[in-house]
Amino acid sequence: MAEVGNADPNSRDNINTLKGYEAETDDAWATLVRHITGYPVPDRKTIFEKLTSTSGGPLFRMDIRERDLKSVVSESGFLVNEGQDYDIYFLNKNKKTVLMQARIVFEGRVKSDNEIHFASTSSEDVDDVSVREGNEFKDYNKQEMSTIPLAQYMNGPRAALMALRDGGTEGVKFAGLQVDDNNAVVLKSFSDTGESFDRAAQFFKNKAVVLKDWEDRFAREDASWKGEAADVFRNLLKKVRENYDGYVETFGASTYADDATGSGGTVYSRALSIGSQTLKDSATNLLGNWLEWAQSPHYDPLRVLRYLLDDLAMWVNEHNIGQSDIEAYTHTGYQGAGYTSVTHSPKGGFLQEHPIYGDLSDIANWKKVGDRAVELWNQGVDQDLIRPAIAETSKLNNRFLDLTKDFTENVPKPKTTSTAGEDYANDKLNDPTGGGGPDIDEWLEKLNENNNDFLDDLNKNNNDILDDLNNKNNDILDDLNSKNNDFLDDLNKNSNGILDDLNQNNKTVLDDLGNINNTALDNLNDLGNANNDVLNSLGDLGNANNEALNSLGNLGNLGNLSDDLNGGPGAFPPGVIPPVTQSGPVNFGPLNGNQDGARGNPNEEFTRSLGNLLGNGGLNTPTGGSTRLRDGAITTDFPNGGRSTFDPETGDLTTISPDGSTVTRNLSGGAKITNPDGSVTSLDRDGNLTTTFPDGSKQVIDPRTGQAVTTNPDGSTTTTDLGNLGGLNNPSGGLDRLDLGGLDGARGGLETPTGGRTSL
Repeated sequence: MAEVGNADPNSRDNINTLKGYEAETDDAWATLVRHITGYPVPDRKTIFEKLTSTSGGPLFRMDIRERDLKSVVSESGFLVNEGQDYDIYFLNKNKKTVLMQARIVFEGRVKSDNEIHFASTSSEDVDDVSVREGNEFKDYNKQEMSTIPLAQYMNGPRAALMALRDGGTEGVKFAGLQVDDNNAVVLKSFSDTGESFDRAAQFFKNKAVVLKDWEDRFAREDASWKGEAADVFRNLLKKVRENYDGYVETFGASTYADDATGSGGTVYSRALSIGSQTLKDSATNLLGNWLEWAQSPHYDPLRVLRYLLDDLAMWVNEHNIGQSDIEAYTHTGYQGAGYTSVTHSPKGGFLQEHPIYGDLSDIANWKKVGDRAVELWNQGVDQDLIRPAIAETSKLNNRFLDLTKDFTENVPKPKTTSTAGEDYANDKLNDPTGGGGPDIDEWLEKLNENNNDFLDDLNKNNNDILDDLNNKNNDILDDLNSKNNDFLDDLNKNSNGILDDLNQNNKTVLDDLGNINNTALDNLNDLGNANNDVLNSLGDLGNANNEALNSLGNLGNLGNLSDDLNGGPGAFPPGVIPPVTQSGPVNFGPLNGNQDGARGNPNEEFTRSLGNLLGNGGLNTPTGGSTRLRDGAITTDFPNGGRSTFDPETGDLTTISPDGSTVTRNLSGGAKITNPDGSVTSLDRDGNLTTTFPDGSKQVIDPRTGQAVTTNPDGSTTTTDLGNLGGLNNPSGGLDRLDLGGLDGARGGLETPTGGRTSL
């Protein structure tokens, strides 16, 4: 039996190693690389479009010629004839005197000196691998072809992941595809933002010392300003200082990432440090997966095609050429001249129809060889890249869900929310020697009489403290502005879709920083409005020492009260810091950009920029997804980027694939739906949404209460209240509408529970 020339002895083994794997519909590898690097990995379904010949199929062109049967000694095989890359000779049962020759040329191959150089590497260091960027060309039939899309898919992710591992993907470009500036990821932005949080915490810590000193000065026996007004003011300072101490305690909490520590002086900076390192580690892991793939025998699809042709040529020799007798007949011609004819005679085991490709004499069937080469190559991608990417996505999801808690469960809150006036009145009422509390009219009159002395004393003795409190804010606020602009812009470039299930808990610590001075701090910046409930009745406090108090913004304009006690032309101008009773947002400076409205909602900007860092919390699933309540529906995000939403009112379960396609099915009739992560979802008889996972665990969610009960494989159970997540952003616990623009110029007045504002 004829041999196959230059056949790879491992061709069939290399094909068989891919059996049992099916190419994934959803490309988790490309999705993850796009998300964490910003590199626009092309759709794997399109990369062979410009490598499919109209005179053959994917990856090759060909023709079939008839040869004289006397050429049966010709050898099938790889690079056996100059001008072709592969020749396969076979017999046609309907043409007994000819030999069929399939001549095949690989499209887009790199060839020199009659040798094809398949893409491969033996390097053990991913940085040392030499890769191709592809090229455009016209083949023998003048068809325009290109290997660039294939190279972009094969090697572009390596370039992007190496850049991420080394610090950031800004400016990364490979084979004509570039990371857009809006999608680039810079790991330094994590540390820069963490340092800004640390400086913010240090600000509160330092200012608490200043406030304590100020408080002690007014408590001394020799203080130049004494009396009830001084007591109210000193109580205000104490409240602000205690709240500052509370904020510092919150900033110093421990991270929820048990197996990682991170660096930084606050829980937020440590969480960001861990998040940065997690992305870097993921890039390193994915590069290791890529290197294993590049070292494999199925990295180059043209090499996979060669394996299939080796296998086909061997099949032809075994079942076609080897199953036919070649017979030569000598004929006696006129006047003794003779000639010889050669024919073939098929035997019982002769085959012309390949079990996969069909009749080899029909050139249209040879396209199936290229189709199968692409299919096997995709299975190799699935085996070496996609499956590890799914696992890595799950790890990233779970890590950032844990880090989310560092923000959502460490919300800075004031230790006290009562006003200084309320505290003073209570102290007087409870004072056993005070006779049941002060006469308010008499007290206000005394307060008005003593105010000028207070302002004079404050001007003479505390100017340095006031300047320090007002002016040094700019250091931390300017730093927050500059550092966070970089962070927000950089991280926003990556925030569309790892990890979309993490993007829902979007009003966390930054919301609360916006309201971090929720009560006491708000009062210090506008002392004139500090105790609206008490001071609104002061009337004309006099235009005392305006210049002395200019460093506190509008504090010195107290004299304007003289025009109109209840808010006429002489009413308070907007104060520097809102009053103690205010529960609304505080303006901290242009943290998220200009004040021109370009980034008017910094909470939205920060959340959009963090992408999946600040998720909606919810309930983790064993497969790496998460489940939460959203707008009255139960939403589950899967590791592959898809999600499902269950509407309790209709019983409909809508599944959205990563490509945006949707399928809606009703669970009311007892239907059981298999999800992309292998779990099965149905409704039990009580109307609870029940999901069973491959590891044997089960989650049961009551849509009416938001209660989720998880039964672990060992039988233990945990209960999670999904319905309480919305309270993170209520007026008492959150910092909705953060605006860090200008500590020196915040709005004055008292914010009402409905979002309005009342001022003199």
